[in-house]
Amino acid sequence: MTDLPAHIHWLQLSFVDVLGTVNSVLLPASRYDEALERGVLFDGSALEGRARLYESDMRLRPVPDTLIDLGDGVARIVCSILGAGGEPWPGDPRGFLADAVAASGDLGDSLRLAAELEFYLLDELGEPIDQGGYFDEVVPPGSIVLRRAAQTLRDRGVEVRSAHHEAGPGQYEIDLGPRDPLAFADAIVLAKQTIRETAREHGLRATFMPLAFDDRPGSGLHVHQSADELFAGSGLSEIGRQFVAGQLHHARALSALTSPTTNSYRRLQTGPEAPSAAIWGHLSRAALIRVSPPGGLERSIEFRGSDPSANPYLVAAGLLVAGVFGIDDELELAPPSDEAAGAFDPADSQRFQPLPRNLDEALDALAADDRFVDALDPLLLDRLIDGRRAEAEYFRGHVTEQERSLYGEQG
Repeated sequence: MTDLPAHIHWLQLSFVDVLGTVNSVLLPASRYDEALERGVLFDGSALEGRARLYESDMRLRPVPDTLIDLGDGVARIVCSILGAGGEPWPGDPRGFLADAVAASGDLGDSLRLAAELEFYLLDELGEPIDQGGYFDEVVPPGSIVLRRAAQTLRDRGVEVRSAHHEAGPGQYEIDLGPRDPLAFADAIVLAKQTIRETAREHGLRATFMPLAFDDRPGSGLHVHQSADELFAGSGLSEIGRQFVAGQLHHARALSALTSPTTNSYRRLQTGPEAPSAAIWGHLSRAALIRVSPPGGLERSIEFRGSDPSANPYLVAAGLLVAGVFGIDDELELAPPSDEAAGAFDPADSQRFQPLPRNLDEALDALAADDRFVDALDPLLLDRLIDGRRAEAEYFRGHVTEQERSLYGEQG
């Protein structure tokens, strides 16, 4: 029998579907060997998309090096999704990321991703718990939740580099240290679960909505990318310039993975710090990609277009795939745009490629991008587009309070 700590009696088998929903199955620890060898049978209709119609029996296979002790005799372990016969299931987003890393060779092996994860803490009425601002001194209960969530993550093997109050009232940020792409995505899933659990323990609710309030800052998931091949000294190498150019060139298709909900596009249209065009720079917070300035102590390619609603496995895979496209195609990187946020018109397509204005535009861009279509398994692509189209259609059929207020007395 494979060794597990003697005090572990139950295993929480964790897996994420295409739309980023976290699922789990509780398994007696005595079945761990069976799970490793053959996978654990489960009803695949629990997954979103067309599988509800024609797939049922599927299997979960634990990934041993992801085991984390949650306490009380329970350990959490991340799983790969397999077909009924034990073959890798092409709709598994973690499997897609693993394949993308393998296909990118040395770059995939050396790439490290870090994250700035933003969220709001709300009280029982759904309102922010404080009126603080950017880097304000955090006071209880926010300080308690932030500190305990960060410590729990550290206890679970996730490096937390810092944590602080963000720009909005009740808004916070936890910065996670660099990890390989698979471990990065695993850590994002775990971090969101840990923050939610810690907030609930204190009678609060954490929300990772991209834009939770009309008149307050949105929440992003900024991804910092680094690898020796991408830099020469303190600046970008030729490969690094092509890598960034690839992400900019495929930015509209990439948006369907990094900004995947209708709410994502409300964030991208509200304020100078949310990118609206495929530009890069060193200083501008309006840029989609910020590269650390030459001569600085840090070396990072920061992608600012993602938000916490995104499936982190698809975010990491999409960024890597788009960057490799740029290298393979030897794309040239335009000069940086470090103008003030209001000094350019994102609709000026001669200078800037505007990002999609809504989810439908992003899905159309993904479907029209031949390179991304070829990179994604057809089942994964169909499941993603079908699921998100259904979401967009759902919101088109609902009337908002703002519409009632604006149009209710007309006619």
